[in-house]
Amino acid sequence: MNDPIVVRCSSLSSWPDCPRRGAARGFKRLIEAMGYRLRTVPGSIGASVGSAVHRGAETLLTEKANGSDSPNLSAATDAAVATLHEKMREDDAQMDKETPSQSVAERQVARMTQAYNTHIVPDIEPLTVEQRLVARIPWSANELHLSGQSDVLAREPERLRDLKSGKARFGSHKPQFGGYSLLGRTHKFPIKEIAEDFVQRCAISQPQPAPRTFKYDVQGCEQAAVAVIRHMDLSLHTFLNGDPVRNIEPGDPTAFPANPASKLCSQRWCSAHSTSFCREHDGSIEQRVEDISSATNSVIIQTPNVPDFLR
Repeated sequence: MNDPIVVRCSSLSSWPDCPRRGAARGFKRLIEAMGYRLRTVPGSIGASVGSAVHRGAETLLTEKANGSDSPNLSAATDAAVATLHEKMREDDAQMDKETPSQSVAERQVARMTQAYNTHIVPDIEPLTVEQRLVARIPWSANELHLSGQSDVLAREPERLRDLKSGKARFGSHKPQFGGYSLLGRTHKFPIKEIAEDFVQRCAISQPQPAPRTFKYDVQGCEQAAVAVIRHMDLSLHTFLNGDPVRNIEPGDPTAFPANPASKLCSQRWCSAHSTSFCREHDGSIEQRVEDISSATNSVIIQTPNVPDFLR
């Protein structure tokens, strides 16, 4: 039996902006198995800093979940900075105006972790920290599995919390959080409240702002998640099998709608940009790939013995 195709909750919020960019990221191995060649996109320092702060927060909350009333900030900061160095090497992180050097990134990570410890950690009684959950989606035409790893499921008031960081907060993450919520309930973790904790990455010459917390409607998040997953599922099924009604043959990239008006439609941000899989930015006709015999044998992630998704 083929291993299932896994969709990550973290991919849900960005999918509507450009499904083809989302497919190039989420279904990369499947697409390349069909003959397309996607580009390698360099990482950003913002993503590296974000991963590092997540690691610091995870260290703090894990200590608290294990009974510590005063988590070790120094140990959490060391773990965060070590993760920063690792991610910068792995992703070839590109610097930006707010973070022009590694030393600045280290200082930002340290003070962002401290801000999280001061303002957020005291308000959380962790039940699970960074635990990955997986469930089969029974109505999926492609037998998709959903996988997610929220930052923390809290004991009171049965709250899901997730840490976000960046230069500024853009929009919301309802589909992603809805996926986490559905996975939590599938695995018998009831979710009554969803909160996003945002820690800003700003120039080191500016004082570190206190984190801000934004609450979400659980039902609205879950509805958004299901809507995006259904669109993913239909698009992928069309890509693999075609759709005569829409004149789409198997392997046609147009099964995944493209958005050349997206702010992220560039070689800097999209691995499909300027490849045979997508040339929508200049309006040229995409190169077709005829041999798709290996498409249905793509191996993504093996997830045995997982429960059925609630919806």
